[in-house]
Amino acid sequence: MATASTLRRVDVPRYLAAGACGCMMWLGVPDFDLWWLGFVGWLPWLWAIDGQSPRQAFKLGLFAGICALFVGYLWMTELLVRFGGIPMAPSLGIHLLFSTWQGSQWAFPAAIIAWLQRRGVSLLWSTPLAWTATEALLPNIFPTYMPLMWCWQPVLFQHAEIGGVTTVSFSMLAINAALYLVVRGVWATRKLDKMAAIAAAAWSLGVPAYGMIRLAQMESFFEDAKHVKVGVVQGNFGIRTYGAFGLKPKLLADMQRVSSELEAQGAELLLWGETAYPYSTFWRSSTSDLPLGHPRRLRRGFTVPLVAGVVTHDRSRDNPYPWNTAWILERDGSLGDRYDKNYPLMFGESVPFVDPEWYLDLIPHASYLNPGNGPAVLRVDGLRLGPLICYEDILPRFARAVALEGIHAFVNLTNDSWFGRTRAQGEHLGLAVFRTVEQRRAMLRSVNAGISAYIDPAGRVVEQTEVTNSDVDGWPGAVGFVADVPMIDPKHRSVYNLTGELFNGLCVLSLVVLGWRRRSRIDPRG
Repeated sequence: MATASTLRRVDVPRYLAAGACGCMMWLGVPDFDLWWLGFVGWLPWLWAIDGQSPRQAFKLGLFAGICALFVGYLWMTELLVRFGGIPMAPSLGIHLLFSTWQGSQWAFPAAIIAWLQRRGVSLLWSTPLAWTATEALLPNIFPTYMPLMWCWQPVLFQHAEIGGVTTVSFSMLAINAALYLVVRGVWATRKLDKMAAIAAAAWSLGVPAYGMIRLAQMESFFEDAKHVKVGVVQGNFGIRTYGAFGLKPKLLADMQRVSSELEAQGAELLLWGETAYPYSTFWRSSTSDLPLGHPRRLRRGFTVPLVAGVVTHDRSRDNPYPWNTAWILERDGSLGDRYDKNYPLMFGESVPFVDPEWYLDLIPHASYLNPGNGPAVLRVDGLRLGPLICYEDILPRFARAVALEGIHAFVNLTNDSWFGRTRAQGEHLGLAVFRTVEQRRAMLRSVNAGISAYIDPAGRVVEQTEVTNSDVDGWPGAVGFVADVPMIDPKHRSVYNLTGELFNGLCVLSLVVLGWRRRSRIDPRG
């Protein structure tokens, strides 16, 4: 009897519905890519929280988020075991804590929606506003924007240029809320909710229609832009491969070989990945490449400029920790503009509140990096390139700050070798594509073991490489490709570039205004 009573209190059907929503979330993103779930994935979540108290809605939303993130980021457990040296059971526990926090992205809007519903606010309004406000404000180690479900469908996210990736979130939740109210009305009363039906049709047709119009306009826009052929080199080394001292000369020589081949194919500029240069040779006071006969010389066999990922050090040794740097190697062998990674990965490249030495002794495979001092431009051959290192390409506000420096295109230097051959690489690339539409700038990504890519300013992945895992399969040698890239006028600005967080701010403000409505009905049912 006690068990049956407990189950009644738990409300199993609603938790099953919330769990179903979570499952649809991870099925909708790379590498399952059931993108159409973005139109219906929140329906069971909305049914679960509909008419519930804010407290109960929060619990149901949290369960949905945990189901989504625990499976969606399952690669994190493998990462903790392989490189953190943490046993499987504690690694799963850490992963569960991570999923619980990031899963609150489903919990907070659920509670807000339930609270507003009691004040007479329709789900049609509260759902997209609450979700968008939470997605914009909730701090996360790895920001999880659910438009990731549509990342390979550029016709569905061209409106990211208006208010950023959260504009796409808003439209996804608006469609789901409208469809839910249509289904609920027909199911419960055999009547059609006409306003919801009109909203569902308007959003479902309006989003792709806007996308098709803007994609067509982008084609002529690209034709008028200057084009530059950029060679992207992927070294294909893993973490342990990179750390094998005897392999370092071969890694460097093979990237130089591919660079030479790409130049022969017409590349006017080359890009190497994050810390792809395999030695910690360059001091920050350096002004040129190493001498011609030096075995660690950067340039060998090619002549065009190079954006190289290098580890740099302070010669004075006042600061014992290195910088993760993107540095221009000019045609004449001099070292030009330099950019230092601003956002070292939490717990992998930085740690708050504790002595770094203590932490590095505890986690031998971790590192500690000095952060850079803000966005920068890499100038080379008349071009202005916007550098983003590692997961900076999934941070819309920082990418906007880089674009505001006045750039022709983004260059992203990344090392996803930590993740082996998992979903992480596809998720990372999928989150990065939105930066190109937000700022209407192409992005060149050199990722040490894949996925390297060229994404055009319309968010289309034009070129991409395969993921390798040399730590397990052996080193296959470097690869690369040449992309013909439109260099957009640095003065061109999208709406999001001009207005920044205005759209998100309006969503938050709208929630506050709706919350002030003094209505006393307890269960208006949307």
